[in-house]
Amino acid sequence: MTPLEIVGIVAIILISAFAIVAIIVAIPLFKLINKIKYLIEKLNESLIPTTEKLKEIIASLNTEVSSLVDLTQSISSIVEQLEKIIRLARVLLTSPVIKIVSTSAAFISSLKDVVAKKNEEEMRSDSNE
Repeated sequence: MTPLEIVGIVAIILISAFAIVAIIVAIPLFKLINKIKYLIEKLNESLIPTTEKLKEIIASLNTEVSSLVDLTQSISSIVEQLEKIIRLARVLLTSPVIKIVSTSAAFISSLKDVVAKKNEEEMRSDSNE
């Protein structure tokens, strides 16, 4: 046998070994690819309805948030109107009360002065007699 034939036989053996290894690796790899393909199909079937439901939920939430914004704006307007009413009521009530109190204080002060003068006059008249 010549060296060229030996190299040819070794090459055939190595190529056969690589082919057997490739077949051994290819079978599980092919099964794995089929399983991945099946999972992707199932995921695609369930993912589309789920995303559509999610879209509907988000639209519903947007409308709810919009109504909450309207509600808070209405409440804010009501609070502003109440603040104006309270300020007006404070002005309407406190102004007359302040006038009454100041008038009463002035009346009491003048009444004290009159009583004090009357007492002084009585004392003078008692001391002159």
